Amino acid sequence: MEKTHLLEVRDLKVSFASKKTEVPAIQGISYYLDEGEVLGIVGESGSGKSVSSHCILKLLPENGKIQGGQILFEGKDLLPMNAKQIADIRGNKISMIFQDPMTSLDPLFTVGHQIEESLKKHTNLNKKQREERIIKLLDLVGINQPEKRMKQYPHEFSGGMRQRAMIAMALSLGPKLLIADEPTTALDVTIQAQIIELLKRLKDELHMAIIFITHDLGVVSDICDKIIVMYAGEIIESGKKRQIFYDSRHPYTEGLLNSVPKIEQSRQEKLVPIEGNPPDMQLLGSECPFSHRCGYAMNICARQKPPKLTVEEGHEVSCWKYYRERMESGE
Repeated sequence: MEKTHLLEVRDLKVSFASKKTEVPAIQGISYYLDEGEVLGIVGESGSGKSVSSHCILKLLPENGKIQGGQILFEGKDLLPMNAKQIADIRGNKISMIFQDPMTSLDPLFTVGHQIEESLKKHTNLNKKQREERIIKLLDLVGINQPEKRMKQYPHEFSGGMRQRAMIAMALSLGPKLLIADEPTTALDVTIQAQIIELLKRLKDELHMAIIFITHDLGVVSDICDKIIVMYAGEIIESGKKRQIFYDSRHPYTEGLLNSVPKIEQSRQEKLVPIEGNPPDMQLLGSECPFSHRCGYAMNICARQKPPKLTVEEGHEVSCWKYYRERMESGE
């Protein structure tokens, strides 16, 4: 009998309507996530990381359209669900932390009021029980004096505290899946580390699965079980954390790893950037989307997308360079 994953995305395709044409944003991605696992989705801005995850909760803007595929949560396809059905899942079984907590929190309402909204909608708790739950949540995410803080407004919180409040809001109903969309981007390095440690602890305590979206491989190195590397709306490499960090096979993945500062690096040693810019999605053809930035590009890269190849169990890559290496080794 085939195993049912907590979340399974199958051949998802998404586009955005512009004035003249449909611009592809996601081009047939597939992955799965099991209970208690942490999946990192990594890539530059515009690679499709956030769009692919917003589809899970059907949070695309008006000009966004899912062109095909399935998103199975606990074996049920979310895409055909109507607004009421998906609203029952949002916050209840799947929650999301957005990039900027200052714009995600309403400045006109107290933090406690905003956490209470989902408790009102999805539970039968009375006012006193809701307040007790809010205090417990704020304490859980490391906000001191929760009785006082719940009555304060977002502008009275620091950046790190606002992010913690967003996490408390996302956890209010005990979701099975938490989507963290670049939750540390606007924070300094010390607060980043605290937020990641907090998510690790909560994952273990609540046995919750997490999708962690970021542009920085260094951020996910300590929290993720497996990693997906996205480029131009496609998954170009995927694998367990060890496989991606110590046996990466795609030049783009190597470029992301090389651009991360290393502790042993001298001040005179320069970071190695990925030259060039991501492609214009409207102009993409049948070529490998990374070919115009790749130092290993061959003639075939400019003509045809590479096939998906298995490096080892759980580790896949789409790259002509790796294909050639396999051919030369006689495999």
